[in-house]
Amino acid sequence: MAAKLILVCKDKPILDDVVKILVASGNIAEDDIEAWEEKTWDVKRKTGPINSKVLFVGDIKDTTSLCCFIDIKYERWGICYGVNPRYALITTDTMYIKDNARYKAFLGSYEETVVPILDAPAPSGDQSNKVAKTLGAVGLAVATGGASLAAQKLYDDNKLLAEKTHQLCLFGAWHFAGNALEDFVNL
Repeated sequence: MAAKLILVCKDKPILDDVVKILVASGNIAEDDIEAWEEKTWDVKRKTGPINSKVLFVGDIKDTTSLCCFIDIKYERWGICYGVNPRYALITTDTMYIKDNARYKAFLGSYEETVVPILDAPAPSGDQSNKVAKTLGAVGLAVATGGASLAAQKLYDDNKLLAEKTHQLCLFGAWHFAGNALEDFVNL
């Protein structure tokens, strides 16, 4: 491989996790990956030509136009990825896992494949955490006269949505690493 693969993600936490997943696939070495956050990509793409292959993971600014020029290789769970000779794009949409049954099915696959690579505990779905969260929100509502209950629910929903998006991106990266990375790098 002559040039490094440039990996572009929204922020540092997902960037680190995606690098782990790509390296764990055995199809690329860590030394062959140059990891950039979205801000870095935004600056460097304006400074001149980039002669490396670029893998975008997640919702990266100004990449939606690339969807027209990539060959879709995978679509499932709201994850879509594709490649062209220069770019690979992994996008996610949480709409497909909004209902609990689909999310649990996805989470089963995620926990079997991605979690062992990250060596992190699986997300817990136990009821005690939900009860504690509800009691905390109720206590906050009583203390503030109910004004913050809606704000707290919105915050919790946004946090859950961000967590689901993160999980989808990581699963998409895992699937891409095992099924398309080697071909993309060698195109």
